[in-house]
Amino acid sequence: MAVLNALRKVPGALARSPILVAVIGLFGLLQAPQLLAQYVSPILSLVVSGLLFVVYVFGTPFVQGGMIGMADEALRTKTKLETFVQAGKRNYVSLLAAYLLVTGVVLVLMFVVFAGVFAGVFSAASGSQTGLFVGLGVGLLVGLVYLVFAFFIQFYSHEIVLNDASAVSGLKGSVGLVRRNLLSTVGYFVVTMVGVFAVAGVIGVAQFLLLPQSGAGAAAAAPAQLPLTSALAQIVLTTVVTAVVGSVGALYSVAFYEEIRERKTGVDSTPNL
Repeated sequence: MAVLNALRKVPGALARSPILVAVIGLFGLLQAPQLLAQYVSPILSLVVSGLLFVVYVFGTPFVQGGMIGMADEALRTKTKLETFVQAGKRNYVSLLAAYLLVTGVVLVLMFVVFAGVFAGVFSAASGSQTGLFVGLGVGLLVGLVYLVFAFFIQFYSHEIVLNDASAVSGLKGSVGLVRRNLLSTVGYFVVTMVGVFAVAGVIGVAQFLLLPQSGAGAAAAAPAQLPLTSALAQIVLTTVVTAVVGSVGALYSVAFYEEIRERKTGVDSTPNL
């Protein structure tokens, strides 16, 4: 089964290429400037937030390409930082175009949801309960459309990086691949969601146990240092979680993609030794 076969490949690849964990962990530090800037001035915090937004928009495609390239190499041999740079540069234009297309669709869906909910709330305020139910129904329907859309295009970046596809071809290729492997992809989705919820639970427990609590005793002991200490602890925790979860997720997604693509196309993914 593709879901389990892909999962079995992850531990070995992770042990073989710990540099993947380190590289992804560096991007977990991107939140540090925004969290620390608030201790300097609110204006600086807004400026840093704006700059980071631009970095995320135009940097995400490069990171996507680099992570997938490194994960693909790590599944076969020991990967290196050069692979991250080369894969990011080589596929940047196509990944950026596809990313902007996907973001555009998501923004349109979000606008429809907000418009529907706002119209429903306005109708309810005017005394019409029917309008409220219609608005909420529109929001739920569009939310379902988004989930289906995200489900089918989830491998567009893999198509671009590993199959040399263009932006549009990558999106089409992902839809076709998922459609031909619907049951396996549902299994992959379930395993991924279970992992996400498990990690979220671990993070919640870790935050409760490790981060300073805002109780009266803690506030009386260190009223000025408590917020900064919490921010630093949050940075460390998020960086570690991003490094581990990001590397495992990248390896698993690439391994699963290669499993279902090989099965349907007959591509030989055995490394040349």
